[in-house]
Amino acid sequence: MKTLILSCNTIRAELDLTIQQWNIPYPVIYLESGLHLEPDLLRKEMQKILDRVSNVDQVLLIMGFCGNAVVGLKTNDFRLVVPKADDCLTLLLGSMDRRKEVQREKNTYFLSKGWLDMFDDVEKTMMDEYHRMTKRYGQERAEKIFRSYYRHYERLGVIDTGAFDMDDMLEQAKSTAAMMDLEIEPLKGTMNFLDAFVLGPWDDDTRFIRIEPHSTLELKHTLS
Repeated sequence: MKTLILSCNTIRAELDLTIQQWNIPYPVIYLESGLHLEPDLLRKEMQKILDRVSNVDQVLLIMGFCGNAVVGLKTNDFRLVVPKADDCLTLLLGSMDRRKEVQREKNTYFLSKGWLDMFDDVEKTMMDEYHRMTKRYGQERAEKIFRSYYRHYERLGVIDTGAFDMDDMLEQAKSTAAMMDLEIEPLKGTMNFLDAFVLGPWDDDTRFIRIEPHSTLELKHTLS
């Protein structure tokens, strides 16, 4: 079966590791990480790529639902396989159930290495907003308003899949944690979900959504 992988760039390092470890021959197209901030644009970009796909039997979409950005995607002469995960972070935690379990322990803002790298740009946007609020309200009030955005979170959870040096990741997360006024906690991750998704089989695994050729991925598929 001729297979193409279309993947979120925030999980690129983990996917590259899986491909190397298991000697996967599938070609890969990576999506720009920043598109996740605008689900409609992300959907349009994915559809443009899918519309150009040819001579392929299936496309593995290695990303989560991401604000329902996957809803409305249409297939051509191939089937589309999507993991049942709200975003890439759930893939690295191992399952939706594991993510819910972690959230029950403490309300968690999750980060992975890919998201930490993307946060370099996000932090600049956050700081611009903070400076605007400081000019308008003064520093003390601006800090209260800014940190209120994250008041429902109890920790900043950095996911450890074993693919990176965790000490380096925790050091990288310090500025983000300070900005959000959250404590950093390492969280045990896994490569099992990602490995299973890349290796298959896909037909009898309830963790995967399968959209047949010339069909549309609908909201009901993400809810089943």
